[in-house]
Amino acid sequence: MRRLTWLLPLLLVACRPAPPPLVGVLVSGPGRLDRVAGLIEGLRNYPQKARLEVCQAPTPAALAACARDYEKKGAVALVTMGGVETQAALAATRRVPVLFVGLAASPDWGFFARVDAPGGRVSGVDNGYAELAGKRLEWLVRARPGTRRVLVLYQPEVIPTPRALTNLRRAAAILKVRLDLFPASRPEELKALPRTLAMAHYQGALLLPSYVWENHLAEVTQALNRAGVPLVGLNREETRQGAALAFGAGNRSLGRQAAGMLARVLAGYPIGRLPVERPDRPRLTLNPGAWARLGLVPSARVRELAEEP
Repeated sequence: MRRLTWLLPLLLVACRPAPPPLVGVLVSGPGRLDRVAGLIEGLRNYPQKARLEVCQAPTPAALAACARDYEKKGAVALVTMGGVETQAALAATRRVPVLFVGLAASPDWGFFARVDAPGGRVSGVDNGYAELAGKRLEWLVRARPGTRRVLVLYQPEVIPTPRALTNLRRAAAILKVRLDLFPASRPEELKALPRTLAMAHYQGALLLPSYVWENHLAEVTQALNRAGVPLVGLNREETRQGAALAFGAGNRSLGRQAAGMLARVLAGYPIGRLPVERPDRPRLTLNPGAWARLGLVPSARVRELAEEP
């Protein structure tokens, strides 16, 4: 478990009558740290001051321990970088507002009654990743015409999985693509991926929202590269880490968007009255180096439309 502290704004006035309020930040692993960076960047644009203390912990129990500690220390808010972090924070605390950043399929978690009026003590930024699963498959087919078989990398028990699979299967039926499912709920289960890749010829692999997969992306991309299979990721940051293609809001942009909501909470606005937000526009990003390493060339049209990471 790691803890880091930032003081915002970075320029402080001497002899301050009271220290800035504490905001606890919960993140499950390195795959989501760019959301933290975006939050810090975004807060610099607002006058509200806060002391951010970040807890990076790999398990729900460790995240819950951090959340309880922050509430005991008087944190005015907890900022959670995904679903497992939000679940842990709400289960371990009783009063402190919880602001989620990049939660997939947010209405399905049962954290709030309505998107436009959440009520209670939780709101935040939904990343839209579950709803975009089918669109990611479409971009893969456009980038690599002739795609007929795709391996889906997912975590069965996480809440966004049913919604993501529904959207993905609907698109696969239209595009006439066969989907094979590879589940992993623990990091050690990822070791079976090379054996699965050797059993069939896949034209691509597609990632669904999952804290296990997102936080172990480096070893996943290594296995896929050895098998010659391009990965379709969730966001710009994953193309920087080796995914060939991605479609979705970037982690940093999600953090920057959440900064505006946190600033309102710091100013005294009730979090339950803040509507859940979504990104303005998902981004299509393409990693030319990843395609080149695989000996593949994406279609000219996708190269024209996509941004580089």
